[in-house]
Amino acid sequence: MGRLWKWVRGAEHDAERRGTFSEDLPIGSSREDLLGRGEFARALAGVLSRYRGRESLVVALRGEWGSGKTSIKNLIVETLSARGESPMKVVNFNPWQWGTDEAITRAFFREIAAALGDGGQSLEARARAYEFRRYAKLLEQFSGGIKAAGKQVLDHATWLAGLGLLVAGGVIALEPAAKVLAGLLIGLGVVTLVVSRMLGFIFRDREDARPLDIARARLEKRLQTLPQNILVVVDDIDRLEPEQIRTVIRHIKANASLPGLTYLLLYQRAVIERAFDGGTPGDGRKYLEKVVQTAFDVPVVEGARIGNIVLSELNKLTAALPTDPAFDQTRWGNLWHGGMKHFFRNLRDAKRFIGGVEVQLTLHREPRGLETNLIDTVALEALRLFEPDVYAAVAQSKAFITGTHDRRDTDKEKVKAVVAAASAENKQAVQYIVSKIFPVVDWAFGAPWHGPDWEREWSSRRQICSRQYFDRYFALRVPDGRMSESEFLDFVEHSNDRGYIDRAFADLAKRNLLPEILSRIEQAANAGTLPIARADALVPALFDVAEPLTGDLLGLAERVPFISAWCAVSWYLKGDANLDHRGETFLRALRTSDSLAVPATLISLDIDRREKGDTDLLMTDVQLDAAKAAWVAKLRAALERAPETMIQNPHFVSYLYRWRDFADLSGPREWVASAVTQPNLLPKFLKAFVQTGQAWTLGDYVSHPMVNFQLGNVMSFADLPALVALVRALPQDIEASERAACDQFLKAAEKHLDESASAGEVVGTPPAPDAVCEGTSEEAADPPLPKEDATPD
Repeated sequence: MGRLWKWVRGAEHDAERRGTFSEDLPIGSSREDLLGRGEFARALAGVLSRYRGRESLVVALRGEWGSGKTSIKNLIVETLSARGESPMKVVNFNPWQWGTDEAITRAFFREIAAALGDGGQSLEARARAYEFRRYAKLLEQFSGGIKAAGKQVLDHATWLAGLGLLVAGGVIALEPAAKVLAGLLIGLGVVTLVVSRMLGFIFRDREDARPLDIARARLEKRLQTLPQNILVVVDDIDRLEPEQIRTVIRHIKANASLPGLTYLLLYQRAVIERAFDGGTPGDGRKYLEKVVQTAFDVPVVEGARIGNIVLSELNKLTAALPTDPAFDQTRWGNLWHGGMKHFFRNLRDAKRFIGGVEVQLTLHREPRGLETNLIDTVALEALRLFEPDVYAAVAQSKAFITGTHDRRDTDKEKVKAVVAAASAENKQAVQYIVSKIFPVVDWAFGAPWHGPDWEREWSSRRQICSRQYFDRYFALRVPDGRMSESEFLDFVEHSNDRGYIDRAFADLAKRNLLPEILSRIEQAANAGTLPIARADALVPALFDVAEPLTGDLLGLAERVPFISAWCAVSWYLKGDANLDHRGETFLRALRTSDSLAVPATLISLDIDRREKGDTDLLMTDVQLDAAKAAWVAKLRAALERAPETMIQNPHFVSYLYRWRDFADLSGPREWVASAVTQPNLLPKFLKAFVQTGQAWTLGDYVSHPMVNFQLGNVMSFADLPALVALVRALPQDIEASERAACDQFLKAAEKHLDESASAGEVVGTPPAPDAVCEGTSEEAADPPLPKEDATPD
């Protein structure tokens, strides 16, 4: 799979990927510099290391969040640390880690003092650190904190004394114990008041004993002995609260006139300026200009370079995936250049995206590959990260944006609303992406409509626009009622082994996944991905697994399983371009299998094609005649061998009509005439013509069962008066459902006989075969001939 990305990326990237969740960290060395910022970092490091002025140098590196400020800082530090025998000492100070203003202040001076002390290795270094700490204490106005504590004590004293007076004033009529409590509170208040006065006296303006300018002069003298400046790097200033931002900048401003210190400040300019704006916009910028001597902006990285990094990392992620025939290089190229590449503005965007894609591929991966379409998975992850409102709208719009069912022009506004959730800066890119992964959205914006045949192609490629696969992209697992792609590929790989196929079908039936596998086989046959060489094992297996199925939907299936079975065989065999060869394959399967339902359907379809002049046949004329004869012989043998079982087959009535169509009417009529004379078979025979459905009455919220007896179908194969007499002669104590079928038959037959007698008609004559076969009468309910290209909406 990794090779598939080369065409758009241009070249392999040899570096091995690191773990997903470390990718958003800043780089630590020049070996990781993918954006070519090393030259800029080295130039800036040279400026910082060469400076040796009488005052501090304050340099700012400005950039948006995620633009790479910290990565450039790390490259600068790496450069400074490698400068010969005397590397420049660096203090990394991150105020965001300390929280409160007081903690930030203490940490700021402590970190610088530690660097000045040089680890305690020399007397001069320890002296510098000592002078800086003393200066810092004065600057922090330590005594001011003590005096603030004295003020707090004074406030507490006033509160206690007041409380004592309040209690004393309200307990004149109370017990002596309460009066004692009042006296104690007043006394405690007086003592506290005296203590507060003493604290104020003891710590009165102690800084006056050592003026700040004297301490500063001594410190400057010590700092001038430094062999080179110390670099103080202050990062993440823009993450602080405005008051904390002002605290940090004021400390730097207050110390900017000291020699021996160079400051490198990293921040987002707009955030810092707003913290100092006050009531007049622009004040913040003017204030910073007084603090920062030189400011640099993070170099802009061209979008193509970020895009190449994204594609390089995607290539590494997909290298381990099996080759996917559903991958469409043109489709991917259009999505990337038309929309996706516009999302990536910095390296953080790229890293967040790659980390997200790796998680998605891990969640959707099975041993044989992805459960989803790779291109759609990547595109959807881009929407999730960069346009979460659009992602949420997509997740909630399955009914509008999937499938190929008919839509009105008024639906276009609902579809367009999905794209309307995009941000203004990304709206064009989002519209392109969503339109390309959801053709219905493309239609809403003016593209041609996609017909029903497209649904099969989308499903075969596991695309998100397929109703069958849509939920997998959001559930992050194979939904209930669905089988994994790996399990299906295992099935296809072993589809030349009839024993394996039968075991697989039995297991899937227990898990209620039979409709799913039949639908998947149909899609694969339609897409031409089932090897035709395996037809001798797979086709008869499909005949057998479909035999007990009815024409009803099952479970979560979006297609009737029986229809999926015969469509799958039809598409599969037509994958062999040789008409004679595929006809022989069908005949072999027919003779191998004991099942009749699917072969009968396919034979009937080939008869129908000839009547319509269609040349897309399943078999030759000679093979068709042989198939009809073989099918009738197998039906006769089955009816002779197990008549009761055959009558209970859900396709029994259809078999009688197919017998008529493939041979003549005399055969089924003779067999019915013999079978209904047997009391154990007659009730079961009539039960086969009972049709149960659901009906709704106006005003009801739920349906109710509706039972209809298909008298017209019975009359096609039996003499009605004779059959009525045989039913009336049956004992009453037969099985309840069979008794009900007999009663329904008698009711319908007697009504028909009475109406015929009144009209002077001859009773007992079956309806014309064509009228019955068309299924236009409520009583003549033989289903019309299925269409091979019939597909569910």
